Amino acid sequence: MGTPLYAFENPTVALDTPEARAAYRVTDPALRALALELLATPDKTVTDVPTPNPHPGAAWWRDAGLGLFLHWGFHSVEQLQPSWASIRGYPYGTEDARFHGMGYFRLAERFNPQHWTPAAWTPLAHAAGFRYAVLTAKHHDGFALWPTRWGNFSTRQYCEGRDLLRPYVDGLRAAGLKVGFYFSPQDWHYPGFPLGDVNFDHQQRNQRPPIADPAANAGEAREFFIYTIAQLHELLTGYGPIDELWFDGLGWPGVTFPTKSVYRWIRSLQPQILINDRWGRVRTPDGSDTTTVKFGDFTTHEYTALSERPEGAWEYCRSWYGHWGYSGPYAGDLPVELERLGRIRTWNGNYLLNIGPDPEGRLPSGLEAVWSELAAWMAANGEAIHGAHGGPEGLANVPTTEKGNVTYLHAFAVWQQPVELTVRGRVKSVRLLGQPGELDHEIRDGRLKVTAPGDRYRVIRVEWAE
Repeated sequence: MGTPLYAFENPTVALDTPEARAAYRVTDPALRALALELLATPDKTVTDVPTPNPHPGAAWWRDAGLGLFLHWGFHSVEQLQPSWASIRGYPYGTEDARFHGMGYFRLAERFNPQHWTPAAWTPLAHAAGFRYAVLTAKHHDGFALWPTRWGNFSTRQYCEGRDLLRPYVDGLRAAGLKVGFYFSPQDWHYPGFPLGDVNFDHQQRNQRPPIADPAANAGEAREFFIYTIAQLHELLTGYGPIDELWFDGLGWPGVTFPTKSVYRWIRSLQPQILINDRWGRVRTPDGSDTTTVKFGDFTTHEYTALSERPEGAWEYCRSWYGHWGYSGPYAGDLPVELERLGRIRTWNGNYLLNIGPDPEGRLPSGLEAVWSELAAWMAANGEAIHGAHGGPEGLANVPTTEKGNVTYLHAFAVWQQPVELTVRGRVKSVRLLGQPGELDHEIRDGRLKVTAPGDRYRVIRVEWAE
């Protein structure tokens, strides 16, 4: 057998040094006391965290419709899947051995974006129908896009010490977009973190040895929890009002971390915030899902096709094209995503659609032109998306949304039959969004019948007399 071209260097060993452990240890007594208080509060004792958040400042979310997901970080310099690329043999990572293990983490040395100017494109995003954005402030690889005090893997050590979150937050607010942060509670760069893919090898998935010293294990978990709360404290106190917080799974073998006390604490700092249900849930790209406590203001659905209407508040996320991170020039399919958005809205969900900025912080080439197309579609059809909510099942033979005394009939490209709708009163007007004039229609046996012209996604607007 020949010698492998690239020797694998295990981050589990390379990152766990006394110096690194010292860097990650939180020394602030107030933060330590806070975290320990949260850790000592069992979920069953917390009964004052209603979900979804009833705060008036959270009401925007139900009407938003479309959000922009942004997976961005040092992985963009080689167009890699965020975090997962570091694991040998991972089916949704990379086969390039150069970027397994420490080869992945060392890419941070090449990450120094000079064209990260969100204020230049956030107005375009708003015109295209996005109403909020969620940026990966920290993914599983542990790299923080702000100069955190805690740890040794952030823009404090890289990117000339710049804060990459500040221009993002300011750019969103200037354009009227709501601000969201993605924060991974698991951190694969943390010294001694018990990664599920043992030794960054997918062939050793969930094959960790038995816990030899439960007390020592609990102590390590405690320090990690304190560190996690300390970083969250920075995000929640350093950037003004935060509208959405997107977690992505926390777990430590042999230890159960609290959920409800953490959510209550977050709301004490950000009363209006909405938090997803993945603090204690891990969802991986292969579709597996592990659950400790399912709790949050909305449920998170990722990639999996939905066969029925989810209950309560919910959000669906997927990448527009490629993988989650920067995947080169735009290569998506706008008509497909528009229909997906329409289906999600008719079931009362929000669509969080992902793109990955390039290594310099620019939007993928070609995306702005597509956003212009999306803006034109929204100018004509956006009223059936924003502020409109899913109609009752069976109301029509196509999916519907409603707003006040208006029903919107969503005829997708595959639908070439006449559209039928149960009449609920006197019909005031029937028209095709984006087109002038009335559509011919008839009412028979309590059903309105109309033909939707064209062969693409069309929305028919039916207005009822007051």
